[in-house]
Amino acid sequence: MFFNFTFRHFLMNPQRLASNLRQSAMQGFWQRVMLVFLASFILFSLRSLWGINTENFTSIMTMSTADYTLARYASLFGSMMWSVIYVAFHLFGIAYLLSFIIGIPFKKLLPMQLLMTAVLLLEKLVIFLVFYFTGTATNLSFLSFGPLASMYFELPFFIFLFNQLTVTTVIIIIFQYHFLRTYGHMHKKARLILMLIGLHLLMAIFTASIGLLPIEDVFNKVFGGGASIE
Repeated sequence: MFFNFTFRHFLMNPQRLASNLRQSAMQGFWQRVMLVFLASFILFSLRSLWGINTENFTSIMTMSTADYTLARYASLFGSMMWSVIYVAFHLFGIAYLLSFIIGIPFKKLLPMQLLMTAVLLLEKLVIFLVFYFTGTATNLSFLSFGPLASMYFELPFFIFLFNQLTVTTVIIIIFQYHFLRTYGHMHKKARLILMLIGLHLLMAIFTASIGLLPIEDVFNKVFGGGASIE
């Protein structure tokens, strides 16, 4: 017995997805995977072209036009590569971690994570469209606690950390909870929900730590630090 994997059928019904995976074989999954990778590739490229996450280039605008153009192309290429890593991590990496922790087969978790990755991309698309139509660009998401944290914390790490905790994070945790509980027949509700919250918190900490990497210094070293200013 087969069933077709579609976003609109299962995005609001994780229990149905879990039940179908236990009883039937799935069709159309890998086509959806390629679609998500392609969507991510385009979205991250557009974000880079618009200027999101390129604030560190401000200090190298004193370069020659050729060097600055090269830096922008390097940023665009990096965004394209990061889009692949981003989708691969949320799709395959998180599925592997959950499989290792909970014991559910890795392949059975991939459909759930594909839906969650699509939700994350949808969040980024909404933010990008708002920035596009308002003519702005910032690292902080208005769907997160990042802007609020920036009012009370001075350390960039805490701002980046709270910026990873969004409305979408809550939606993903709820979806994962219902899917895992239905598929694995789990009765320890509190343990499952705490495990999911802990996993997302660790990912937020990891992402916030990456945000502290000295990207500006790297560009300055690669491109010679730009023109000197006296």
